[in-house]
Amino acid sequence: MSIVALKKVALIGVADDKAGVLEAVQAFGGFHLVPLKSAQKELEAVPSGTGREATAALRWLVDCPVPRRPLSRAPEFDMNAVIEAANENRRALSAAEDEKAALARRIRDVARWGEFTFPALEDTDGYRFWFYEVPNSKVRHVRPDVGIVEIVHRSSTTAYMVVLARQEPLASAMPVPRVHIGSHALSTLERQLEAVEVRLDDLWLERRDLTKWRLLLARNLAGARDAAARRRAALETLDTEHVFVLGGWVRADKVGEVETLAERWGVASVIEDPAPDDVPPTLLENPPALAAGEDLVTFYQTPGYRGWDPSPIVYVSFIVFFGMIMTDAGYGLLLLALILLLRKRFGTGETARRMLRLAIWLCVSTTAFGVITGSYFGWEPTGGGLISRLAFIDLADVEAMMRLTVTIGVVHVIVANLVNAWNMRGSGERFAPLGWCLVAGGGLAAYLAGGAGPVAALGIAGIAAGLALVIVFGSNVPVTSAASLARRLMGGLLAGARVVNLFSDVLSYMRLFALGLAAASLGATINTLADQVMHAVPGIGVLVAILVLVLGHAVNLGLGVIAGTVHGLRLNVIEFFNWGMREEGRPFRPFRKEETRL
Repeated sequence: MSIVALKKVALIGVADDKAGVLEAVQAFGGFHLVPLKSAQKELEAVPSGTGREATAALRWLVDCPVPRRPLSRAPEFDMNAVIEAANENRRALSAAEDEKAALARRIRDVARWGEFTFPALEDTDGYRFWFYEVPNSKVRHVRPDVGIVEIVHRSSTTAYMVVLARQEPLASAMPVPRVHIGSHALSTLERQLEAVEVRLDDLWLERRDLTKWRLLLARNLAGARDAAARRRAALETLDTEHVFVLGGWVRADKVGEVETLAERWGVASVIEDPAPDDVPPTLLENPPALAAGEDLVTFYQTPGYRGWDPSPIVYVSFIVFFGMIMTDAGYGLLLLALILLLRKRFGTGETARRMLRLAIWLCVSTTAFGVITGSYFGWEPTGGGLISRLAFIDLADVEAMMRLTVTIGVVHVIVANLVNAWNMRGSGERFAPLGWCLVAGGGLAAYLAGGAGPVAALGIAGIAAGLALVIVFGSNVPVTSAASLARRLMGGLLAGARVVNLFSDVLSYMRLFALGLAAASLGATINTLADQVMHAVPGIGVLVAILVLVLGHAVNLGLGVIAGTVHGLRLNVIEFFNWGMREEGRPFRPFRKEETRL
């Protein structure tokens, strides 16, 4: 649960060994490379190695529903030929699907008119056939001067009308637009559809046959990307006629491996601690149970190298906030069942495992808060049973819920300032966040005490003491004269003005109560509406009520997931980071080879 310590590394070697050293460094996979010279124009000319055609071909083969067993080695493998064949198969199959759909629509239109063929124009003296499907109620609106009119078939609702005329009748002469059925007979269209379906079968077989190359194609694509990455890295080294210098950052516990690599290639290595003016990248490291917190944190910003890692706190608080916003045991158990049922779709990678673990905890949190608030798909248990006794929080008690959410907000802000102060230990600046802890804690005590009594007085004293600390230590201007003292006091007063931000940030946590109450109220409203429909319409009312329940709770569940995710993250990355994060960093991006997973 920390930011990994890094060392600054420079590898100095003979120019002839540069390509080999870069490949070895990439295979090592622990370097964050630092450009030692600007080569923007040259970098733009180097392809990334992720050609769209190749990537599209690989995705097409990997997504095949019934693939063949992949070949792991084949001397006859031709990467370019496979890419071309896969993309051509994709385009041909898509075109055949479109043609099939168009023919099916045309057959539906023509089938209503039956089997027929058009005579030649010279046989009809230039007269053409125009087809209309006219509602029976509008037949009388057909003007008699449109030409020869014949109703060839009539259903209970529609008259199928053929007009024989040299020119298409005017739009004003017919009550409906004409039907475009084309020039092919129904039997011809059916033969064409059968031919397209046969072609589709052949294309699917061709696609399945091509899937045997997917593993080799993936390997070659990864190799192409790795080679492109090495070419780009080679442009950012510092080079002379005979010597090159490769700079970067590496984990402090990997220094021994770097020295071994340098010795193996006969290059010099210079390893140093970060200088005060250096800006190292940030590498977060947490236990697997909390690792998803890193993804939540870096989704918004990366903490600075000399800062602290908020991942564990963000991870736990996000789970709690999500559950408070969803606050329904029925929704939580339903989501948990769906996640466990579809867990294989998450994949097998490290990130997938993190997200699966996080999703399960979010469901557990939602279920737990639903139990203690007594909400099961909007239904509130009654009767004094075990389930009813477990519900000890009343969402309808506005005063109690406001006190709870404000307390959560204050605790969250205090934790951010305490960790911030600990990270600045040894510096006088640490007293400013401690002052904000006193202000937040004192304000909470005064609020909970109702603004009167000894507890409230103690809270007000804490606010005063905290603001004094902020004003005195909120600026780092050294006092050497009356002018510098004035500048320091001015800086402290400006820092103290953040009390307004503190107040608004704490109040922002009331969204936990508001959104939770809204979700529970909407669930109860859906149940009431379904009950009313069921009793208002006997018989079929049961089916309508079920439909109302399913659709209503589906919408409420979807809104709850969105609200829980957005606002649960927002309280962490806005309010919490506002008081706990002093600087933004850049992520540690290892220069390493790609892995091939299928």
